[in-house]
Amino acid sequence: MKRLICVVLATLAIQARADINIGESVPTTGLASVTGKALAVGASIYFGRVNAQGGINGEPINLITRDDAYDPVRTMSNTRELIDKENVVALVGYYGTAPLQQLLQSKALETAGVPLVGAYTGAESVRNPGSPYFFQTRAGYSQEVEKIVVLLHQSLGIKRIAVLAQKDSFGEAGYNAIKTELARHNMQLAGEAWYDRNTGDTAPAAAALAKMNPEAILMVAISKPAATFTKQFKAAGGTSQLYGLSAIQFDEVTRQAGLNVAHGLGLSQVFPAPTNAQLKIVRDFQQDADAFLKSGEYPSYALLEGYISARILTEALRRAGKSPTRATVYQALNDMKRFDLGGYVVDFSDRKRLGSGFVELTMISATGTLTR
Repeated sequence: MKRLICVVLATLAIQARADINIGESVPTTGLASVTGKALAVGASIYFGRVNAQGGINGEPINLITRDDAYDPVRTMSNTRELIDKENVVALVGYYGTAPLQQLLQSKALETAGVPLVGAYTGAESVRNPGSPYFFQTRAGYSQEVEKIVVLLHQSLGIKRIAVLAQKDSFGEAGYNAIKTELARHNMQLAGEAWYDRNTGDTAPAAAALAKMNPEAILMVAISKPAATFTKQFKAAGGTSQLYGLSAIQFDEVTRQAGLNVAHGLGLSQVFPAPTNAQLKIVRDFQQDADAFLKSGEYPSYALLEGYISARILTEALRRAGKSPTRATVYQALNDMKRFDLGGYVVDFSDRKRLGSGFVELTMISATGTLTR
């Protein structure tokens, strides 16, 4: 009888220890797979840390990741499955402008009452008006573009600026932000070229822009096409100064194009450098990520972004109390004011949903690291 009671108590304890399901849809295959995987791993690293410390009020966090291959249709299908079948209490770390546009236009978050924390896009089309249920953790492309144009025009005296852009809503968002910022300085684009989002073929754009050879080119591109363009452009004799938005992961460009080609590429960043150990958030991240990195491997910005989004969501889960629900997690995020993660601050005060305006400029050095 005593043994039977112990078995029953153990069973009840297991039942009481219900997982807190969190959903994520990112590309783990296809053109954007390297960044998508990094976002997912970054989130899993932080959730793993929380689970190792006993979870949230004894309940473990279960991150359910679905591959959408950077396809908005698959993003929607994954999201419906995560909401309806997996019964997630929140979503975290989505990827891409077009997928986010479709998700927000569908009102799926509002219908289900499920919050989303963090997305790898800075397009105004998903930031304004956005959604009450979408809590963004990064600055917008317009803020990145402003920083780059001010540097190029006011500090370096550059006047002829062209654009390489991905032919979709992401490319259009960056392209429009650049045109708007140039107009503020009484400037016009010196030229433009576009590449297909599905194939990532940048060869025609590289040839056209190398022939034009403006003083600078701003790339509204994701990592792999940015790498191929940089290589093709320089091989064609292009000498323009190249800059890119935060959608480009510098380590992937260096691997794809080679350091001799990638050296000198300027990039805007919307998170602190993953090597900046002066910040507590980065020290925590480095300690937690160390076991997941190969010897000598650089901790990427995308990995840190996934980690930070998971940390913000975890704080909301804690504030939501015992057995958090969609409603209590949403309310906790809604009530989250200035939250300092240790040198990186998000602020959702006064029902704001754009939590950060952090932007800094970096450049790939001759040693393959970033200078700031």
